[in-house]
Amino acid sequence: MPTSRATADTVPVAMFETPGVAKGKLTSVKIDNQGAAPRTITLQDTFTPDPSVGTPTPASVTVDRFHITVGAGVTTIVSKDELEDVEILGRCEVVANAVDAATVI
Repeated sequence: MPTSRATADTVPVAMFETPGVAKGKLTSVKIDNQGAAPRTITLQDTFTPDPSVGTPTPASVTVDRFHITVGAGVTTIVSKDELEDVEILGRCEVVANAVDAATVI
């Protein structure tokens, strides 16, 4: 099972991409916030919908799929059960409320 790692950043960081018509499912997310302040982490899904009659050339869409705030000095593991309804249709990205090299996702 592939694992991705990123530090907290206000610019979305790509974690993985789902191929074609597949849906990506997360089995767990670990956030280690050893920074001095709480960090809010958002998992985003960026994808381009299929063309339709009303929209023959759709634009890329970004949807927030999951949010969590982790306290300073706290490590949190989000379980598969908590992520059960999270589906990634395109590229999974993480974004934080602040840049912090001491917070690892």
